[in-house]
Amino acid sequence: MSPDSGGRERSVAEIAAELARRGHDVTVLCQEGKSDITGVEVLPLGTVGIGRAGRLAKFAATVRQVVRREGYDIVHATLPVPGANVYQPRGGTIPGQLAGKQRRLCPLGRTISRAVLPLNRARMLALKLERQIVADPAVMCLGISQMVLEEFSCHYDRRQNVRLVYSGVDVPQVNEARRISWRTQWRQRWKMGEKTVVFLTVAHNFALKGVAETIEAFADLTSDNARLIIVGGRRVGAYRRLAGQCGVSERVVFEDAVANIFELYSAADAVVLLSWQDACSRVVLEAIRWSVPSLTTRFNGAAELLAHGAGITVESPRDRPGIVAGMEKLSDKPKRLDMANACRVAADFASNTRQVDELEKIYAEIVGR
Repeated sequence: MSPDSGGRERSVAEIAAELARRGHDVTVLCQEGKSDITGVEVLPLGTVGIGRAGRLAKFAATVRQVVRREGYDIVHATLPVPGANVYQPRGGTIPGQLAGKQRRLCPLGRTISRAVLPLNRARMLALKLERQIVADPAVMCLGISQMVLEEFSCHYDRRQNVRLVYSGVDVPQVNEARRISWRTQWRQRWKMGEKTVVFLTVAHNFALKGVAETIEAFADLTSDNARLIIVGGRRVGAYRRLAGQCGVSERVVFEDAVANIFELYSAADAVVLLSWQDACSRVVLEAIRWSVPSLTTRFNGAAELLAHGAGITVESPRDRPGIVAGMEKLSDKPKRLDMANACRVAADFASNTRQVDELEKIYAEIVGR
């Protein structure tokens, strides 16, 4: 439980905080970690076990013991832990994740990946646990996007007691002056004027989020007044070299992860996230709430919220002509402002408040049974 380490952890923290604010007693069961969320107890259960598979098996068993002992009204799992009332895989189902990995590999890579999958004990155990929890008709299965809902249907033939609760995000409450200050500060750091079109990519896993494809498409832009800012990632050397090979090393900036990503959203004109698999990307949801249009793929569940003009969706990270055309469109200020206005219309729907409203109704329904 480290809210700064990834999208799922941040989302769990925001949901827990909002539930606590509304008067619920909330406990987060995790292997390790801590949090200072007011009204939320974080209970680390330890990382006992040999290897990832052993730790997962022990964690799942310990969760069941704690649940039986404490008698919680609702057990809401974001990992496949049998015994939950609600299962909401925030990264998508395990088969959905595997399909995402497969689609970004070459044919030989896909064949090798399928062949070695049975040797991945942790992944096979997670798949077994997910099959077990989804097979229980009493468990409410929640999709955080229509894409995940379809994964339940396609991979598990699960259609009953399944609901769609779109993911939502919290954003800081700041005035326009602060946002302008952040924009000015970062653009000065990057030596970019107000007329420069700034595309922003935020990712931990560069391969999964199509960063290489983003750089290649950016290199095909006809305008030289655009810049690409890439934030996050641990091993960026190969991507720096790729930018050099594409002739855009002077126009691509790599930034380490920052404490407040909304400062960078303020400095950007558009977000580009070419996901190979994304249940419902926080980055795109945050951009919507910050009135920044996005360019993403149909493999990102958050793309469903761009359908009414808040951004652009392309077929896949391999659709370079479509990506370049999308970037060209986002480089056009009037068109970009129209998309920003559409973001403002969709902002409330992308909020954590709306998400928790829907979760509370589901919790009440389960307790009522």
